[in-house]
Amino acid sequence: MYTRLRDLREDNDISQAECAKIGYISKNSYIRYENGERNPPLDVIVTYAKFYNVSIDYIAGLTNDKRGRGYKEQSNGKYNITQKNSPKAVIKIKEEK
Repeated sequence: MYTRLRDLREDNDISQAECAKIGYISKNSYIRYENGERNPPLDVIVTYAKFYNVSIDYIAGLTNDKRGRGYKEQSNGKYNITQKNSPKAVIKIKEEK
């Protein structure tokens, strides 16, 4: 996630201090997010997604499509999470054998 935040900031020629103001956070907090030392809370991620006009999925690294479409089925062993160009994800519980 931190590389996406840095890349978005650099692509838009914005300083770290300006990004901190956009996210209503301290400059030190922003720097920690960008360096991967801390994970930003969801409300901060949403603020940046709106500002840069990208999806939260893009910022999180789930897709390379800035609008958030295209990530494939993922599995964590018990659940399958599927999204097919839809804003809603479908979660299927695997049958235990």
